[in-house]
Amino acid sequence: MKFVILAPLNVRTGGPEACFQLSDTMIRSGFDTQMWLISHPADVAVFKQLVEQKAVLSKGIIKIPHKPNTVGEYSHYQMQAFDGNLSQEETVIIIPETYLWMLPLLSGLRVLVWWLSVDNAFEALSKINSNLLRAPLVRHAVQSAYAGEFVRALGLKASPLSDYTVVDKREAPGLAARPVRAAINTGAKVNAQDLEQVMQHLRQQCPEVDIVPIASLGRQQVYAAFSTSRLYIDLGNFPGKDRMAREALLMGANIMIHRAGAGAHADDFAVPETYRPLAHEAGHIAQLATHMLLNPMVHAAQFER
Repeated sequence: MKFVILAPLNVRTGGPEACFQLSDTMIRSGFDTQMWLISHPADVAVFKQLVEQKAVLSKGIIKIPHKPNTVGEYSHYQMQAFDGNLSQEETVIIIPETYLWMLPLLSGLRVLVWWLSVDNAFEALSKINSNLLRAPLVRHAVQSAYAGEFVRALGLKASPLSDYTVVDKREAPGLAARPVRAAINTGAKVNAQDLEQVMQHLRQQCPEVDIVPIASLGRQQVYAAFSTSRLYIDLGNFPGKDRMAREALLMGANIMIHRAGAGAHADDFAVPETYRPLAHEAGHIAQLATHMLLNPMVHAAQFER
């Protein structure tokens, strides 16, 4: 059996890294596994045109230019480039949910849809007949309990297939020895108005706080922030089991996550409900954050799970 994993070329986010992790794990386990890296927007435009023409990729050789991995942070994951050969009868194509629009092209092939970031699937879902998800050769896997809940709502059965989190080993001071510092996700997944309110309240209630914005940073910069902060606050939409909250915990920080998406599921993040506020509760978030910053060891035991 041969496995072909679709992933975007030159994209450094949690979903693509999960695909590289899957490739690495399967190759190390002895499976014939290749990665089909798709460039945006060039390849996407071609494939979408083929979908409009109602084309189907027949089992055989298709012309796929060799595309090596260009993300240095993925270089330690084992991968083999897709050779374009779909003639092997037992080939399985693994596609993240953002590529659901490709399902008509893959008709007649074995497909595993990997639901990594549910919230990112809606545009692709709007482009297809949902019955394609129920075709006999299509199976489903979910990265999070949140995704499992969504897939069940569609009337589909799915198996759990999670990624994993590993951080660099580095010397990090204990929580009590760290400055009164909070790393805060300020990326696109966070509502700007909620974020502004929270930071305004936090600065009022804890004037000594050093706030480190986490957005558009390299991995080592993110790790440096997490390993020197007492608290990480993430008020994003959590379309899946986002990596940064897990990485912050592994770097020794306490965390506060938005009660939304996977962030609302204890199976995805095993942290007490206390640390899952709603993003619009700016005053409450700032009050809790202040206590966590000034009394980090009181809260640290709650995150051992």
